[in-house]
Amino acid sequence: MLVDKERFMLVEEELRKQGVLARFEAENGKILGHMMITFIEIPPEIEIESFSGSVRAFGASFDFYDMIIGIAIDLATGKPVSKAWLTPQVDSAVEPSEEWLEFFLKTLFERLAEDGIGMPIYCFVNDHSDITIVPTINE
Repeated sequence: MLVDKERFMLVEEELRKQGVLARFEAENGKILGHMMITFIEIPPEIEIESFSGSVRAFGASFDFYDMIIGIAIDLATGKPVSKAWLTPQVDSAVEPSEEWLEFFLKTLFERLAEDGIGMPIYCFVNDHSDITIVPTINE
Protein backbone atom coordinates (compact mmCIF):
# COMPACT_ATOMS: atom_id res chain seq x y z
CA MET A 1 0.00 0.00 0.00
CA LEU A 2 1.16 3.54 -0.63
CA VAL A 3 2.58 5.14 2.51
CA ASP A 4 0.63 8.35 1.86
CA LYS A 5 -2.25 7.49 -0.45
CA GLU A 6 -4.10 10.77 0.22
CA ARG A 7 -1.11 12.87 -0.80
CA PHE A 8 -0.56 10.72 -3.89
CA MET A 9 -4.21 11.11 -4.91
CA LEU A 10 -3.96 14.91 -4.53
CA VAL A 11 -0.97 14.94 -6.87
CA GLU A 12 -2.80 12.66 -9.31
CA GLU A 13 -5.88 14.90 -9.21
CA GLU A 14 -3.77 17.98 -10.02
CA LEU A 15 -1.95 16.19 -12.85
CA ARG A 16 -5.31 15.12 -14.29
CA LYS A 17 -6.57 18.74 -14.14
CA GLN A 18 -3.45 19.85 -16.02
CA GLY A 19 -3.92 17.12 -18.64
CA VAL A 20 -0.51 15.58 -17.93
CA LEU A 21 -1.84 12.10 -17.21
CA ALA A 22 -4.35 12.20 -20.08
CA ARG A 23 -1.49 12.91 -22.51
CA PHE A 24 0.58 10.10 -20.99
CA GLU A 25 -2.33 7.63 -21.23
CA ALA A 26 -3.12 8.68 -24.82
CA GLU A 27 0.46 7.89 -25.84
CA ASN A 28 1.24 4.93 -23.55
CA GLY A 29 -1.99 3.34 -22.35
CA LYS A 30 -3.96 3.36 -19.11
CA ILE A 31 -2.14 3.81 -15.80
CA LEU A 32 -2.34 0.51 -13.91
CA GLY A 33 -0.36 1.18 -10.74
CA HIS A 34 1.47 3.64 -8.54
CA MET A 35 4.81 3.71 -6.71
CA MET A 36 5.82 6.35 -4.17
CA ILE A 37 9.42 6.89 -3.01
CA THR A 38 9.88 8.59 0.35
CA PHE A 39 12.49 9.02 3.05
CA ILE A 40 12.23 6.21 5.62
CA GLU A 41 13.98 5.11 8.80
CA ILE A 42 16.72 2.50 8.64
CA PRO A 43 15.60 -0.60 10.55
CA PRO A 44 17.99 -1.49 13.40
CA GLU A 45 18.77 -4.91 11.92
CA ILE A 46 20.09 -3.43 8.65
CA GLU A 47 23.88 -3.32 8.35
CA ILE A 48 25.28 -0.03 7.09
CA GLU A 49 28.74 -0.13 5.47
CA SER A 50 29.73 3.39 6.49
CA PHE A 51 27.47 5.75 8.37
CA SER A 52 27.87 9.50 7.97
CA GLY A 53 25.61 12.51 8.22
CA SER A 54 24.87 12.25 4.52
CA VAL A 55 23.34 8.75 4.70
CA ARG A 56 19.59 8.66 4.03
CA ALA A 57 17.21 5.76 3.61
CA PHE A 58 14.66 5.66 0.83
CA GLY A 59 11.62 3.44 0.55
CA ALA A 60 9.31 2.51 -2.29
CA SER A 61 5.69 1.72 -1.54
CA PHE A 62 3.17 0.51 -4.09
CA ASP A 63 -0.60 0.37 -4.45
CA PHE A 64 -0.29 -3.24 -5.66
CA TYR A 65 2.08 -4.62 -2.95
CA ASP A 66 1.87 -4.42 0.85
CA MET A 67 5.64 -4.31 1.23
CA ILE A 68 8.12 -1.43 1.27
CA ILE A 69 11.47 -1.83 -0.47
CA GLY A 70 14.20 0.15 1.30
CA ILE A 71 17.83 1.09 0.69
CA ALA A 72 20.33 3.41 2.41
CA ILE A 73 22.42 5.73 0.26
CA ASP A 74 25.29 8.08 1.07
CA LEU A 75 24.11 11.25 -0.66
CA ALA A 76 27.67 12.65 -0.68
CA THR A 77 28.88 9.81 -2.91
CA GLY A 78 25.58 8.73 -4.46
CA LYS A 79 26.38 5.12 -3.58
CA PRO A 80 24.37 2.58 -1.59
CA VAL A 81 25.70 1.77 1.88
CA SER A 82 23.31 -1.12 2.50
CA LYS A 83 21.67 -3.93 0.66
CA ALA A 84 18.03 -3.46 -0.25
CA TRP A 85 15.58 -4.66 2.40
CA LEU A 86 11.87 -5.44 2.56
CA THR A 87 9.47 -4.22 5.23
CA PRO A 88 6.00 -5.83 5.26
CA GLN A 89 3.08 -3.46 5.82
CA VAL A 90 0.67 -6.30 6.68
CA ASP A 91 1.18 -9.86 7.93
CA SER A 92 0.27 -11.53 4.64
CA ALA A 93 2.41 -9.25 2.44
CA VAL A 94 3.77 -10.71 -0.79
CA GLU A 95 7.34 -9.82 -1.74
CA PRO A 96 7.67 -7.53 -4.76
CA SER A 97 9.20 -9.11 -7.83
CA GLU A 98 12.82 -8.46 -8.80
CA GLU A 99 11.46 -6.29 -11.62
CA TRP A 100 9.95 -3.83 -9.12
CA LEU A 101 13.12 -3.75 -7.02
CA GLU A 102 15.07 -2.86 -10.17
CA PHE A 103 12.49 -0.23 -11.16
CA PHE A 104 12.69 1.39 -7.71
CA LEU A 105 16.50 1.51 -7.76
CA LYS A 106 16.63 2.80 -11.35
CA THR A 107 14.06 5.50 -10.62
CA LEU A 108 15.81 6.59 -7.42
CA PHE A 109 19.37 6.66 -8.78
CA GLU A 110 18.32 8.52 -11.93
CA ARG A 111 16.98 11.31 -9.75
CA LEU A 112 19.82 11.66 -7.26
CA ALA A 113 21.55 15.00 -7.76
CA GLU A 114 24.42 16.90 -6.18
CA ASP A 115 22.05 19.42 -4.66
CA GLY A 116 19.72 16.79 -3.20
CA ILE A 117 16.58 15.08 -4.32
CA GLY A 118 12.95 16.14 -4.35
CA MET A 119 10.71 13.99 -2.19
CA PRO A 120 8.40 12.23 -2.43
CA ILE A 121 8.76 10.81 -5.93
CA TYR A 122 5.48 9.82 -7.60
CA CYS A 123 5.47 7.12 -10.31
CA PHE A 124 2.50 6.21 -12.47
CA VAL A 125 3.05 2.91 -14.29
CA ASN A 126 1.53 0.51 -16.78
CA ASP A 127 2.84 -2.63 -18.45
CA HIS A 128 4.96 -0.70 -20.95
CA SER A 129 5.87 2.69 -19.57
CA ASP A 130 5.91 5.07 -16.64
CA ILE A 131 5.75 8.75 -15.86
CA THR A 132 7.61 9.96 -12.79
CA ILE A 133 6.94 13.25 -11.02
CA VAL A 134 9.53 14.80 -8.69
CA PRO A 135 8.87 17.98 -6.70
CA THR A 136 11.17 20.90 -7.49
CA ILE A 137 11.79 24.27 -5.89
CA ASN A 138 10.82 27.24 -8.04
CA GLU A 139 13.70 29.69 -8.28
